Amino acid sequence: MPGATYSTTLAADVRAHFGLTQAELAAYLGVSPGQVAHLEAGRRQAAVYPNLRLTRLAQLLPPPEGTGAVAPASSVALRVAPAVQLLLEPAGGPALLAVALRRRQRQCITQMTLLGHAIQGLQQRIGRHERRRWATAVLATLLAPEPGTPFLVSPAEQLHIQKWLATLEAVRLKEAGLYPGWATTLTLQLVRRAALEAEATTLAGVLSIQTVAQT
Repeated sequence: MPGATYSTTLAADVRAHFGLTQAELAAYLGVSPGQVAHLEAGRRQAAVYPNLRLTRLAQLLPPPEGTGAVAPASSVALRVAPAVQLLLEPAGGPALLAVALRRRQRQCITQMTLLGHAIQGLQQRIGRHERRRWATAVLATLLAPEPGTPFLVSPAEQLHIQKWLATLEAVRLKEAGLYPGWATTLTLQLVRRAALEAEATTLAGVLSIQTVAQT
């Protein structure tokens, strides 16, 4: 409703729903990215006009927050492979081979962890691009002039919206050129992580057998 000020959850929901960065949401609201961060953290309240703009976007969220459509699901799963549990050192001191195997096992787990962070970041980037592709196709219609608050239907506000949508579209087109490379990189990273996980699991099995043999 006009006049209501939204805090962390709803402002963040608006950004996530339309695949916006804090800078892009700030450009639409007419505030700085830092102010958007404060709004999302609940440290500040929006001024009158930025709050009207935020309210309008919030009304485009799917129920129960708004009356808009549900966004399509991302094609990438935001998950990281489970970590492989390290074995304890055998009592009485390990053999030289066991030391080398355990060292390699630890290397595999470290590489899996680092690769998992990279994969998660790339999955989030791809998911945000797909959400933006959907959002830019619907926002032009959803933000069209309609009877209501004079400020929101004024020529100046409509010009502001058109400029903002044009900027979003320019970013989307730039990302579209990078998207095939992102998808290829993600596939290779997933293959590499699967290989590391298989190697670490195999080493754990070998070390387990060796530990039993020493007892």
